[in-house]
Amino acid sequence: MQTRRPISLLADRYALEEELGRSPTGMVWRGTDRVLRRPVSVKLLRPELGSDPAFTRSLREQVRRVASLPEPPLVRLLDTGEQDGVVFLVREHVEGVSARAILDRDGPRPIPEAASIAHRVLEGLAAAHAAGVLHLDLEPGDVLLTADGEVRLTDLGIGAALHGSRTPAEAAGLLGARDLPPEQRRGPVDRRTDVFAVGALLFELLTVEPPRGRSSPRTLRPEIPRALDRVVARALAPAPSERFPDATSFAAALEPFSRVPSAPRPPAAPPHRERWVRTWLVAPALVLVLAAAAIAVGLWLGRLEVGGPLGIRPANDPTPAGPSVRSPDTTLVEVEPVRVSVLDPFGDGREHDANLGLAVDGDEVTVWRSENYFDGRLNKPGVGLVLDLGRTVEVAGVRLSTPHPGFAVALAVGDDPRALVDGAGEPIVTTARTERVLAGSGRYVLVWITSVVPTGSGNRAVIAELEVLGAGRA
Repeated sequence: MQTRRPISLLADRYALEEELGRSPTGMVWRGTDRVLRRPVSVKLLRPELGSDPAFTRSLREQVRRVASLPEPPLVRLLDTGEQDGVVFLVREHVEGVSARAILDRDGPRPIPEAASIAHRVLEGLAAAHAAGVLHLDLEPGDVLLTADGEVRLTDLGIGAALHGSRTPAEAAGLLGARDLPPEQRRGPVDRRTDVFAVGALLFELLTVEPPRGRSSPRTLRPEIPRALDRVVARALAPAPSERFPDATSFAAALEPFSRVPSAPRPPAAPPHRERWVRTWLVAPALVLVLAAAAIAVGLWLGRLEVGGPLGIRPANDPTPAGPSVRSPDTTLVEVEPVRVSVLDPFGDGREHDANLGLAVDGDEVTVWRSENYFDGRLNKPGVGLVLDLGRTVEVAGVRLSTPHPGFAVALAVGDDPRALVDGAGEPIVTTARTERVLAGSGRYVLVWITSVVPTGSGNRAVIAELEVLGAGRA
């Protein structure tokens, strides 16, 4: 690539004034549109690209699509052309700093900021993908952050033009040494290729290091929540089928960790006023209202539950998963256990011990399974997993996820693992993701399993992930 500015004025209109940066595909200049008297950014592509007819044809098709895309967060394409064998793209000039420059200057970004940047980039990619445009060349230098907090995405069209005019291996070679998903080197590419690129971007925003084959930013920055770590790992999965299927679903997974504001609620519709009411309908309507209120109170108090031939029935134990761990004045901190063991005082003392670590490894794909209870009953009071927290902790609650909900567990916290069985609360029926209050302090948390469910590989309790939440005051 040429290292000096070959041209000072493009198309008798765009004056090049200051080089802003370089990439494997070309260089970017700050310029001025002399006709409209406004600042612009001009990308000069490598001369060998401009002299390739297949690439220029592919690029023309891409820029037509890019020019029709909404903005922001996409940087608007204003013009394109060729002069003296150099192909150029003219874009609106955005006063901002690239994510690459911020990482080099300030290091890893706060978790909400990193998630918010990635979320905004994904919004832009979702719009591009809907128009049939893939980025295929995304890296931190393509993400611009403005002084007022906007995130803008640039350089759309070039990577897709490369893949449209060359073999995947040749296109990947021109993009330089970076974290590319396997299919970008051998084909075919699709939306999930850009999903991988945003996963790599988020990994770098969180750790300042590119993934280089790693998928867990938490190994470099332990305060990253496990749930966010799993989101990044899914985006960086080597197989496209294991990633998020599109930018929209990836963005939705990031919302709990970002500073993206919730969509405003639409204004309430004005109350509908009936002009008249037949008096003979009043008494039956009043009876229905009172009955509905009684049912609602019963459900709220836990005396009734949904089910039975009439749709409502008295609640039975074990009770469904209880109230949320969260409360307005509580800060929750995940507490990692230092050890997990089986507590089986009424059995043989074993319960697939070799796989216990899979219940707390931060990966919901891997699971711990109990033994197979062939007749569907434990035939004993229960069997437990004991999480050793390594120190006395003020515990707020427990989260449990499972691919086979419906088995029952009771919970307890204290300093004597064997005494916890007697102190366990009422069993609760697990859902796919159960969150349960467990107030108390101690070094050990007991998850006491009191029933199993059919799983397709026997009658078992299956746990994908257990998380202990410590309590603090906000």
